[in-house]
Amino acid sequence: MKPTTWIGAMIILGLLAGCGGSGGGVAASPSVRLIVSNTLRTFISGDRIQYSLSGSISSGGVTAAISGTTSYAITTNASPVDPTGATRSVAVLAIAGTLPNGATVTSNVSEYFSQSSTGTKNTYGASAAGWITVPASGFVPTLISPITTPNSWINTYTQQNGDITSDQISVVGKVNVTTAMGVFEAFKYQSNSTVTLAAGGTRVSTTVTYVVPAIGPIKTTINETSTDAFGAVTTSQFTLTASTTNIPF
Repeated sequence: MKPTTWIGAMIILGLLAGCGGSGGGVAASPSVRLIVSNTLRTFISGDRIQYSLSGSISSGGVTAAISGTTSYAITTNASPVDPTGATRSVAVLAIAGTLPNGATVTSNVSEYFSQSSTGTKNTYGASAAGWITVPASGFVPTLISPITTPNSWINTYTQQNGDITSDQISVVGKVNVTTAMGVFEAFKYQSNSTVTLAAGGTRVSTTVTYVVPAIGPIKTTINETSTDAFGAVTTSQFTLTASTTNIPF
């Protein structure tokens, strides 16, 4: 998963612990797992993070709440052959959501990526929009490792279906994040993205992702507004919070 808007777009496409003292004592603070290295984990086949999913989608004056689960699973060197004749690693985002009327919706979307010797994660494309064709290198950096703060960079790229993305990614600092797995010190990323859709319209989003280098993304919030070629507007808000992982930490 990367701190950019492909995850928000894929969700839309797919879906359209505190403790207290007693006797007047002071509440105990949960133990925080501190960052021990700024180097991003090199993902291996079988790595998996499970998330709880909550949020909503609004369109045409109607708002539908979404709840469910999301998983992020890695398989290395398993992508289709790219335009250069190479295969890349695959991160599959699998979504299972429930609408207020009880209807279920599912989606599976793949992101194609590789990692450098220092852990930097480069994205080559996604199953929904195809490979990146511009820039000529065929990839954009989405997680630069070792992670430093503050840091920011801009990615502008075009994918095979003609969608053009302009994305500014900023590492804004360290924060403590509470999940079902415990409380973690994490790097906070913010991505402000505009996608000009080849089919007409735009998708504008702000994504905040919290990354623990030894694990990966442990929480993501997405706020997105999509306008189609006919001017119809859809807004969405989603939160994904890690619940379990098989990655040791």
